[in-house]
Amino acid sequence: MADLDSLAQQLDQLKVAVEKSEGVLELLNSIQEKIEPDKNDDIGSSAGDLVAQLVPLISQQDDVTLAARAANLISTLAKSDAGRAACTAEPRLISVLMERLAAVGSNGGDIQVLGQTCRALGNIIYEAMYSSSETKKAIVDGDGLALSMKAIKYSIAQGNGENARHLRSYAVGLLHNLIIAEEEFYQKAVDMDIMEVLCSVLEQGVLTREGEEAAIHAAILLNVLTESGTVLISERLSQGIVKTLEASNCRELSELWLQLLHSQAENETVRLYLAKSGLCELLIQLLEKHHALVKDDETRNLMKMACDLIIIIMNGDESMNLLYGDGKAKVFVGMVSWLTSTDVYLQITGVLAMGNFARSDKHCIQMVDYGVSKKLIALLSNNNTSAADIRLQHALLSALRNLVIPTQNKSKVLADGLLDAVFPVLSVPTFPVVFKLLGTLRMVIDGQEAAARQLGCNKELLGRLVEWCTTDDHPGVQGEASRLLAWLVKNSRDRDVMGCMVAAGAVQQLVAMVTAEHAVMQGEALLALSLLAAMRLADATPRLLEAKVGDRIVAIINPGIERHVFQNLLSLVSQLATSSDMKMHLRERGVPKALSMIVSLKDSMADMRDQVSRLTSMLEMS
Repeated sequence: MADLDSLAQQLDQLKVAVEKSEGVLELLNSIQEKIEPDKNDDIGSSAGDLVAQLVPLISQQDDVTLAARAANLISTLAKSDAGRAACTAEPRLISVLMERLAAVGSNGGDIQVLGQTCRALGNIIYEAMYSSSETKKAIVDGDGLALSMKAIKYSIAQGNGENARHLRSYAVGLLHNLIIAEEEFYQKAVDMDIMEVLCSVLEQGVLTREGEEAAIHAAILLNVLTESGTVLISERLSQGIVKTLEASNCRELSELWLQLLHSQAENETVRLYLAKSGLCELLIQLLEKHHALVKDDETRNLMKMACDLIIIIMNGDESMNLLYGDGKAKVFVGMVSWLTSTDVYLQITGVLAMGNFARSDKHCIQMVDYGVSKKLIALLSNNNTSAADIRLQHALLSALRNLVIPTQNKSKVLADGLLDAVFPVLSVPTFPVVFKLLGTLRMVIDGQEAAARQLGCNKELLGRLVEWCTTDDHPGVQGEASRLLAWLVKNSRDRDVMGCMVAAGAVQQLVAMVTAEHAVMQGEALLALSLLAAMRLADATPRLLEAKVGDRIVAIINPGIERHVFQNLLSLVSQLATSSDMKMHLRERGVPKALSMIVSLKDSMADMRDQVSRLTSMLEMS
């Protein structure tokens, strides 16, 4: 109680000092020490008396030092609950502070007074930052948003001196407290050019404590405004963010920027801004410098956010091309080096980047020539079992699939040992990985007869494919397994492969694929069955009958059938018609009637009517 008694005595002394205009500043300095929240969080009834005495001092025009100190006491007092309550209970305080704020840029607008005024107002409404309050409303109604931004602009015009830095930090803090949780103010603030104001704040740098505080408030505001969909970040703002990321060691600020950029980078235009700004180069530099020092989960999560952001930026075509730079850009070179990193996040990011860069034939061809495929295969060879990181396996297979799309890359990547590296992945019981594995195999065997024969005669692979063709747990795996069976037939055109297919039970799966949802899969299934029937019809007939191939054929003969699918269907029926058992089956299932009806209904198939007529006549013959 001694401090409270002493404070009450000093307040009495302050009244006398003000009347005599003697020793006021000294008393204010002494009172300042007693009202710091860490020294006395309960100043009791003295708070209201203090506020009442400070109000006329704040409006003091002749002595700005006194006015600044009085406003400073208000800002200190407003740090505690009791102090804030006293401030909001004094009806004259807000209007006096707003008068001071309105003087920004004028003769009466001393920079120290302005700074302490912004600080006082910001602290008074701090408790109401995430809710509405009469005090906050009064400030906004008094043009608080515009005046706050005017104060920020004024501080920037005054340079980077100590008083200007303080004013900037406090004014941005006030703006932050006014806008947060008040969605009705978002568009209003944007219309007042808040984005340009915040850009200017960031461009002042973060090398001082005040600069860093201002940047943190700006980052929070930008997160709020962009999350609401009110605005997107600009190219200038992108550059400002990169500048602060580079200069600051503050983890809170880094996390705020990464959160903002994560959401904003989903926009194609923003991706390009960020790619041009040098953000990816900076993140690579910072990650390489600090990753070995990361020990705690929070920092590790921050590192992961940075890695993810690099990949998000690469998702844009223009930004990806820029960062690739014909295989010579710093980002591409850096990502290649991460393929051999001992840090799993960096390594996975490097692999994901390769998959992103491999989105054009030109890039794929260059990357294989640069030896990227060899690095990926070597990495997969060490991570191709169920014990390996699933994220890494998924990324590796995605990248390799993209690389083998160009025709001239297929034989090169096969020669690098792709099949030996991927084959053990068959034992990985994770469907997303299996899906990528099947897609990679399907792409690489296209036009590669020897590879198709090798895989088509592999009993373990065929057994897995037949099993996956019937899985209900992952439709993508089901579709890819069926397509790979069809592609093995098409690209090998080998009698031994056909025999293995029949023995493995693949015929039934190819028949089921005939009525797939997508026309491309229907066509692939019909072609594969035609080739199989041409080489192994006697062996396949029992399987075809068991699968009721005739029913599947009739099911897809409808007015919506595409021409290329119908042509493949006629080829299959022609092959099947060479077997008396199959001919009887097709006749019993109504295939001749269905064929005749569709060509008579569709004028676009008029040129096939003679062919269909001959085929149906053959089927009708006993």
